[in-house]
Amino acid sequence: MKILLVEDDPSTRRVLQMLLEQRGHEVVACESAEEAETALSDQVIRFLILDWMLPGKTGIELCRQVRAQANGDEFFILLVTARSEPEDLRKALEAGANDYLIKPFTADWLNVRLAVADRHVREIEERTASRVALRASARMGVSVLENTTEGFFALDSEWKCIYVNPKAEEFFGCSREEIVGKNFWAKFPDFGGSIFEKNCRRIAAENLPLEFEATNASGTSCFEVHAHPNNGDIFLFVRDITERKRTEEERLKTSKLESLGTLAGGIAHDLNNILTVISGNLGLAQLEAPDETRTILPFLTKAGAAAQHAAGLSGQLLTFAKGGAPQKRVVSISDLVKKASELSLYGSNLSARADIARDLWPAEVDANQIEQVINALVLNAREAMPSGGSLRITVVNIELPESRDSRLPAGRYIKFSLADEGRGVAPEVSAKIFDPYYTTKASGSGLGLSIGYSVIRKHGGLLELESSSPTGSIFTFYLPASESVAETVETPQSDRVLQFARQRILVMDDDPGVRDLTSHLLGTLGFQVTSVPDGLEAVRVYEKALHRGERFDAVVLDATVRGGMGGVAAIERLRGVDPEVTAVICSGYSDESALAQFSAYGFRGSLPKPFTRHELAEALRRAMSKARVIDAPGKPVLTP
Repeated sequence: MKILLVEDDPSTRRVLQMLLEQRGHEVVACESAEEAETALSDQVIRFLILDWMLPGKTGIELCRQVRAQANGDEFFILLVTARSEPEDLRKALEAGANDYLIKPFTADWLNVRLAVADRHVREIEERTASRVALRASARMGVSVLENTTEGFFALDSEWKCIYVNPKAEEFFGCSREEIVGKNFWAKFPDFGGSIFEKNCRRIAAENLPLEFEATNASGTSCFEVHAHPNNGDIFLFVRDITERKRTEEERLKTSKLESLGTLAGGIAHDLNNILTVISGNLGLAQLEAPDETRTILPFLTKAGAAAQHAAGLSGQLLTFAKGGAPQKRVVSISDLVKKASELSLYGSNLSARADIARDLWPAEVDANQIEQVINALVLNAREAMPSGGSLRITVVNIELPESRDSRLPAGRYIKFSLADEGRGVAPEVSAKIFDPYYTTKASGSGLGLSIGYSVIRKHGGLLELESSSPTGSIFTFYLPASESVAETVETPQSDRVLQFARQRILVMDDDPGVRDLTSHLLGTLGFQVTSVPDGLEAVRVYEKALHRGERFDAVVLDATVRGGMGGVAAIERLRGVDPEVTAVICSGYSDESALAQFSAYGFRGSLPKPFTRHELAEALRRAMSKARVIDAPGKPVLTP
C-alpha cells in the first residue's frame, strides 16, 4: 500500500522509509506538514504516518486538518512521538489519530502497527469505493429523474413536496420553486377529494405501492400514476396518457361500427336487391300503364317515393358496412354546405348564420354522405333547442401540423363547425354520443351521429364534439382538402333522349328477380339483352359472342355473387379477352370499393342498388360516352 511518511529528522525518516519499503510498501517521504499537504493534493494516499513534532505546522495540527476535510474519514493516521503520557495519547486520539507509536520503537512494534493499519486501510478503501459508487449512482439517478419523459415528484410524511422534476412542473403548471417545501394539499386544493388524494393517503396508511389513473387539476389531461412508499415518503411517477386514451376511445368506436357493419352490410345488400325489384317494377308499371288507367299513376308514384325512402335508410346501413368506400368526386364544399344547411333548416324555428371562407379549398367527397352528416348535426341542434334559437356555421381552411392531433395526419383540411345554443352535452354522455343506437331521446334511433362519425372517418377526416357547456355545444368535422378542381355536375337527361338503338348488352346478376328486372328495363330502353347468373358464365358468353363477331356494346356486372365469380374478378377476365370492353359495376353492398373507384378496376361506370330505370340509363350513357371518347371511331353510340 502507499504510505505518506512525514518526519523532520532525516535519519529517522530514512530508517522508517527503509523498513516500510522492505515490507513491500510504497513510501512518499516528507519532512514537513506543508510538503505533506502538497503530496496529498497530488496523490491518493490512505495511510499517513505523522511525527508529532514538526517544524511549522505540527503533526497534531495536520491530523486535525485532514480529519476536517469532507473526506476526512477516508484516511488511517498513525501518530509517532516520544511522548508517552496518557494525556498525550488522549490528545492524539482527539485530534483524529487512529493509532499511536511511541519512540523509540522496535521493528516488531512497527510490524504490529502496520498489520493493524493494513486491515483498516483496506476497510477504508472498500468503504470509499462504495461511497464513490453510491455518489455516482445518486448523480445518475438525479440526472435520469431530471431528464426522463415521465413526471416525478416526492412527498414526505407531512405531505410536503421534497422533489419535483421538470416534467412534473408541466403536470402541476408551476415551477419547482413554487412547490418544493409546500404542503401539497394546500398548494393544490383542486386535488382534494379526488382519486389522486384517496390513493396517496392509502399508500401512506397501508405502505403499499399503487398504480392508478388520474387527471390534472383542470381535468383536461389524463395521467397514469405509479406511486411507491419509501421510508415514510411517497415517490410518484406520472405519465401523460391523454393521447393514448383518446386513441383507445377512437379504436373502440371504430370497432363498434365495424361490428355493426358486418351485420348491416349483409342486410342492406339483400334489402337493396328487393328494393331494386320493387322500384324497377313500379317504374315499369308507370311506363306501361294504359291511358284509361292513368288514375293509378299517383299511387304508383307514392309507392315509388316510399321505395326510394327505404333505399335511403338502406344507404344509412351501408354507411356502417366494413370496408365500404364513399363514391367520391371533387366538389365545392362551400356550395355543398349551403345546400345541405338550407335543406336541413327548412321548416325549423331556428335562425342560422353561416361564415364560410371565400377561398375555401375543394374536397373529394361523397356529396350525398356529407349532406347526410350535416343534416344529422343540424337535426341534433334542433333537438337541443326545442324552443328555437340560433345556429352558427363556420367553414374555414386549416393546415394541421404534425403535433396537433395524432388522430389526424398533418396536412390541409376544411374545418366545418356548428355551434348551437342548447343546454350542452353532459360529460357522462359525451363519451357515448357516437356509439351506434345510443340516444337520450325517446323517439331517436341513435344512428345519426354514429353514421356521421363513420362517414367522416371513411373520408379520412374526423368528427368530434369540440366543446360543450350549459350555454351550447360545438360539433366539428375535418375533411382533407383536394388539389384538384371541383367537377361540374352533369344535368341528367330525360328518359326520352336515353334510347339505345338495339345495342347489345350483357347482364350478370345472381339474384333472378334483379336479373329479370334489369333485363326488362334495358329492353324498354332499346337494348338487346342477354343475361347470366355469374361471372364465369358472363366471360364464357362474352368470349363466344366476340368470336362470332357479335361484340357486346356494354356489360352490367353485379359486384357480389355468393358462391361464384363476382364482377371484380369477371372484369379482369373480360379485359383479358377484350381490352376495350365497356363495363358497369353494379352493387347493393358497399364492401366493394370498386363501386367508388370503378376506373381503377377497369370499369367505365358504377350503379348502386337500388336503381330506377332512369338511373340505369344514365349510368350506361356515361359509360358508353367514355368508351366513345377513348376507343377508336366507328363504334355504336347513343342515338337520340
